[in-house]
Amino acid sequence: MTALLYELRHALRSIAARPASSALVIGVLAAGLACVIFMLAIVNGLVLRPLPFAVPEQLLHAGVHGDSAGGGLDPLTNRDLAGIRRDLAAKAEVAGVARSTINLSDLDRPERTNGAFVSANLFRVLGVAPSLGRDFSADDERAGAQATAMLSYELWKTRYGGDPAIVGRQVRINAQLASVIGVMPEHFSYPRRETIWLPATLSESTEPDGRSYWVVLRRHADASDLAIGAALDGWFAEAARAEPERFRGLHPGIEPLAYMAVDRATRTMAGAMLAAVFIVLLVACANAANLLLTRTLGRRQEFAVRIALGASRKRLATHLLAESLLLSLIATAIAWMLANAGVSWQRTLFRQAEFAPPLWLSFDLDGALVVLALGAALVTAFLTGLLPALSVGEAAIAGDLRDGAHTVAGRSFARVSAALVVAEVALSCALLICVGTLVRGIAALDRAPLGIDESHLLTARLALFTSTYPSGADQLRLYERLGDRLRAEADVVDATVATVLPGTFYNETRDLLPLGAVPGDAALPTTKYGAVDDHFLAAYGVRLRQGRFFDSRDRTDGERVAVVDQNFVERYSHDAPILGRRFRLDPRDPHGATVMVVGVVDALKLDAPGETVRSSLLVPLRQGVYRVASIAVRARADAMAFAPRLNGIMHELDADTPLYWVRDYPAVIRSVTFDERTVAQSFGISGIVALILAGAGLYGVMAFSVGQRTREVGLRRALGAPAAHVLREVVGRAGRQIALGLGLGLAVGIPFARRLTDTLPSIEASDPLIVGGAMLVLIAAATVAVIVPVRRALRIDPMTALRHE
Repeated sequence: MTALLYELRHALRSIAARPASSALVIGVLAAGLACVIFMLAIVNGLVLRPLPFAVPEQLLHAGVHGDSAGGGLDPLTNRDLAGIRRDLAAKAEVAGVARSTINLSDLDRPERTNGAFVSANLFRVLGVAPSLGRDFSADDERAGAQATAMLSYELWKTRYGGDPAIVGRQVRINAQLASVIGVMPEHFSYPRRETIWLPATLSESTEPDGRSYWVVLRRHADASDLAIGAALDGWFAEAARAEPERFRGLHPGIEPLAYMAVDRATRTMAGAMLAAVFIVLLVACANAANLLLTRTLGRRQEFAVRIALGASRKRLATHLLAESLLLSLIATAIAWMLANAGVSWQRTLFRQAEFAPPLWLSFDLDGALVVLALGAALVTAFLTGLLPALSVGEAAIAGDLRDGAHTVAGRSFARVSAALVVAEVALSCALLICVGTLVRGIAALDRAPLGIDESHLLTARLALFTSTYPSGADQLRLYERLGDRLRAEADVVDATVATVLPGTFYNETRDLLPLGAVPGDAALPTTKYGAVDDHFLAAYGVRLRQGRFFDSRDRTDGERVAVVDQNFVERYSHDAPILGRRFRLDPRDPHGATVMVVGVVDALKLDAPGETVRSSLLVPLRQGVYRVASIAVRARADAMAFAPRLNGIMHELDADTPLYWVRDYPAVIRSVTFDERTVAQSFGISGIVALILAGAGLYGVMAFSVGQRTREVGLRRALGAPAAHVLREVVGRAGRQIALGLGLGLAVGIPFARRLTDTLPSIEASDPLIVGGAMLVLIAAATVAVIVPVRRALRIDPMTALRHE
């Protein structure tokens, strides 16, 4: 122990004696460790940390899926939830939650917030109690019960000023009065970032309420997952017999509740990102090891003296490992601060996201990460210090004593250094291919044609409630008044109200078949479906190609008509006229509507960017009941400048119904590609760090190698060797290392990028342009790193070089 402490003190003096070199090594390691600690914080929050609920291993999520091999589970109806609760009562307590838009209008300003309809026992199943007031009771979820509501701590503080008298207060929710019964604890929200919860009406005898319920189970201590799965199968068999068409092709399933918040695709992506930052750390370790090797060679005289005085190889190796450990620990402290800044940046991104993770998914640098960071520091110290420690052999040092200070680096160092350069280039190449794939994919998403004119478009969303607008006629009346008021504004070119917003993922998809075709057991053809008013084409800048668009002839009591896009024609026309043909929507439903095609428009993309383009079918807004709609306003100037007036007009028409998601079209596309952008940013930062580290490491190695050969270069120049010949020889030697590194990088990077694009289906696999670009970037960086020190040596006067020590 005394010897180790001595070596640590000696290592500290050694680090202080070479501040520039030490700072470079610390900076290299800090960059790599910061990336790893940051990503460990993300993975810890998403995957590793258990749910913050009582006995989380007993919590399960149930539902149905369309793949017998598993996958994400789909939600169910309120009647399904009641049936599962009945059949699983002996083995688990069953609760449900359906996310919903909630409008608050009890104060002087209406506010739209994220809320949920829940079973009365949801919070008890999760093991969370209100911090103020009481929990829901069974009476609250009965039909006809007095309306009640539970507030989140955040909503209680921001909207109601933390008033302790909030319990029992009447608030106006969805244009109806409800009594507040309690406030949930701080930082609690479920299932995502809901701020208000209302009791659902749950009974097997009630009709489906149109909401989709996520089923949450807490299994009893004496029940197994297998027994719960068998009971769920029993419920499903009975439900499928009662409604065979609805459950055709579906299967029941259960999974840990954690998968409801962070699905398998996200977990896979988190693993890929963690692998990427470990690549950065490996590049940093290779870089630091090379730098420490050059330091070791520069200290040959010192080590020779210590060996002459009786120091063993083990003692010298211990000294170098102690030095590497101190450098790694200092780098870890700096990396911790950098990672903390990165985590704060990530939290800001998630707060701004439309579909942010739940509040209880926290990304913090906690005690577990301290242990992981110290472990990473130890591994990094070992990886960076091992090669320099092994290079301090007594035979090598004895050779240095014989050769004197003027020798160049030995062959052993050259081989090890070359291997490290190859590894750096290979890892950086693999990472840059992934970065290029993601960046190119995001750019393609931004440029994806939607079939509309996106300029000067302001969009917004509104949700109506049956308490105020009970019928389709009531809803249509508001939509028409809103459209008329907007089009009357001097700053507006046109405006439309529709259930679709091109380029987003919440547009409806419907099954359909030509009239007369019989649905079989196979999956039915699908199309994107939307109800639009008569101004949809003009507001969005869409061209009519055949037939007509909707007008006053398409009344509520008239024949159901539709307008389709060119994608629809290419799929269903079969070289026959499409106008006048009839199609059945939801053909397995005996009450499915039949529509006649009266017009064709240019190809539309109602899917989100990156998704497979499906055909589109539009119906008149006046021929249906549509509670949620999107507004699009084409302004004469800046779209966002009209936003205050848009909100003002809506307030004048209905003070209880606020607009939400008010934004221009670039913001719309950014919101639906948030996941891809977040991943691309993380990979992009990792790629840039890796490129800088690889370039800096290659430059450092070449500068040292050329510096060692300064006398040789001077002698050759004095004997008449052309500068181009010397330059070609050095560049050729480095070029072989870089070429080998690029070859290995391609072998690793292309499969890695393909795996990445499998996880993000909206991003296309890497193409030759991306691969070529990554190689060119690395070749350019390597060229600069090699040529600069060689040119510096060539500028030295030959006589000066001959006197070089």
